[in-house]
Amino acid sequence: MIHTSELATLLSNTTVLKDPKKIQALLTTCGFKKITFRTQDNVKISALFLDQSKQSKQPIKGTIIFAAGFYPGTKEGMATFYGILQDQPYNFLFFDARCHNESEGSLWSFNYLKAYGKFEYFDILAAIRFIEQYNQQHNINQSIILHGLCSGAFHAVKATSTLESRTPELCNIKGIIFDSGWNCLTDVVTPLIYAESEKVFANSYFSILKKPLAYIIDTVYAWTLKSYHQQLDSIQDTIATLDCPILFIHSTHDNYAPIQPVQNLAEKSKCPSTWWNNSQSHATCHLKNQADYTATMKMFLEKVT
Repeated sequence: MIHTSELATLLSNTTVLKDPKKIQALLTTCGFKKITFRTQDNVKISALFLDQSKQSKQPIKGTIIFAAGFYPGTKEGMATFYGILQDQPYNFLFFDARCHNESEGSLWSFNYLKAYGKFEYFDILAAIRFIEQYNQQHNINQSIILHGLCSGAFHAVKATSTLESRTPELCNIKGIIFDSGWNCLTDVVTPLIYAESEKVFANSYFSILKKPLAYIIDTVYAWTLKSYHQQLDSIQDTIATLDCPILFIHSTHDNYAPIQPVQNLAEKSKCPSTWWNNSQSHATCHLKNQADYTATMKMFLEKVT
């Protein structure tokens, strides 16, 4: 059995996180079970689920469902959050987004890319449905917290809005952690292209090419996919209708997903908490500033459950 602190270290190691088989093996030793469920549009989603209700010293206070960003978009890539919260009385669900890793679909197909953002929240709805049925069968607290990283945050808001609008009194979503998210897809594609070019050519002999190459890629995007993505609604109006508390986490100098649109979302939210951390990282604060991240997350979980 791996010691708690050793496991937390392993699950925070970026080299280890790039090895899905190793991460899956580590999580399996901790009691995670591999499961699958289907979305309302019949996509099979692969997931890892941990029920701690039998070994936890405290009653389970709820289940945290983690939604990864666009890339790598895998259940194993979110495993760090179990490492930092393993002593907390929650169940955990990590899943591969559609078209990623072991879930159905083809990631780099044109049809998938042009429709990106329209249906991914179905994956979260299916995960919620699985948890609700499981909790009912096993007499476990029905409270659910959604943790979305980057695009996963965008999809989490859409999923919660769907549930609250249908039957608000039956919605089990008690809170959303909106980490490094965005308001609409076209807000982040161009910054992402230039940020990736900067990263790839940093300290390189070919660094002179980074801006011209980014410009070319951005132009190709404008010719091919941008018109489709412009049809995707922002979540600005949606987020203003949500009743559940939302914790916004974002780096002030995030050059992939600019912070200003997210600050605007926080201002429109009914029950926001914010942590604008002074770093340049995108969706990696849980790795680079782990102590503060863990404390902030635990405080929010305590408040909503």
